[in-house]
Amino acid sequence: MRELRPGEFDVLDAVFAGLSPTSRYQRFHAGIPQLTPQARERLAAVDGRTHLAVAAFAGTTPVGIARLFRVGDCCAELAVEVVDAWQRRGIGTRLLQAVAALGARAGIRTVEADVLAENVAAQVVIASVFPITEVAEDGPVVRFTASVADATRVEPQAA
Repeated sequence: MRELRPGEFDVLDAVFAGLSPTSRYQRFHAGIPQLTPQARERLAAVDGRTHLAVAAFAGTTPVGIARLFRVGDCCAELAVEVVDAWQRRGIGTRLLQAVAALGARAGIRTVEADVLAENVAAQVVIASVFPITEVAEDGPVVRFTASVADATRVEPQAA
């Protein structure tokens, strides 16, 4: 596990390719067969301040990414994806722990995550890592607001 660097399209593409149509729908809230060029650019534009990300690897193969997109001085949107072959092995938990530690160091105090109500596995993982301060349902989406300060932590390792 390590911090994602700007422009690592190969990592982004490998993780996206490892997601089934169902996993893509659950992550992006839409059935997308491929990322648009604009989406790829945005997801690869990690800068360490407004967009932070960590990636997990099995050897040299990327198996997951967790990211924070800053939406205010101290708040960020949280997203995570784990390739299907590596789901339910603790990768998502470790990614969330690592991105929480990264976010805390960057001054992020609160995260928000919009999760499809049907994606119970993601809801459980998020709640297991972050102290949830608020849960709001809006149709098919559940929005979690959580504290970063008390999240369980695993430090990302250098590449």
